[in-house]
Amino acid sequence: MLELKNVEVKYLNTILVLKGVNIQLKPGGFSCILGANGAGKTTTLKAISGLLRTEEGEVTDGGVYYEGNPIHKYYPEDIARMGILQVMEGRRLAEHLTVEENLKAGGLIIRGNGGRAKKDLDRVYGFFPRLEHIKNSTAGYCSGGEQQMIAMGRCLMGHPKIMLLDEPSMGLAPLLVREISGIARRINKEERVSILLVEQNAHIALELAEYGYILENGRIVLDGPAETLKRNEDVKEFYLGFTGMGARRSYRDVKHYKRRKRWLG
Repeated sequence: MLELKNVEVKYLNTILVLKGVNIQLKPGGFSCILGANGAGKTTTLKAISGLLRTEEGEVTDGGVYYEGNPIHKYYPEDIARMGILQVMEGRRLAEHLTVEENLKAGGLIIRGNGGRAKKDLDRVYGFFPRLEHIKNSTAGYCSGGEQQMIAMGRCLMGHPKIMLLDEPSMGLAPLLVREISGIARRINKEERVSILLVEQNAHIALELAEYGYILENGRIVLDGPAETLKRNEDVKEFYLGFTGMGARRSYRDVKHYKRRKRWLG
């Protein structure tokens, strides 16, 4: 359904961020991209959604393909109308608008959708019942968890075929992370929306996803089924935070880990 083939991305035609990235997402699939800050995770999503254009970035080699057709030179609004929608890191709401106004804005990408807005809102409230109770509240005054729900609900209003979900757990308490993760799983299963999740929380990502990619310094260094990655000793130590004996280890204790990773050898 979605494929990145040897994608290279540069900003200002100078700064090389992605180097030969290959990723696939199946229809109805749920995949994740793991990596530290600066690895290129968000850039990968923006290469798919077309938002690189807004930051003077460009796919300079390889290509992004949707159902076999190259889309990496399309404008973001055209990609969105095809059903590829990105839930941005940091929510990016219209904070002065109400919760419901933010949600309705997500449906504007679909031409002639006015008559379906009520039905689509009811569908979103079915996934996020908390939002119905605060629908007239100003979005900027909502909690971080509620704002993340608004951002995901706004995406649903656009009838996505592919949801690009960028760091949904950022800044949220563990219970809220679990709640939002459960909703993401429901959206994937019940709506058959394919999801590509970017996360630093490897525990959550590998629990949700069927397949995972590990991105470091702009390259995919390891990929495989999520259950296989969970059992990989390097992944357990450097991303799940466990040593071979099952004890947790601080990143401070493994500051030279890059030299030791088997996949970089």
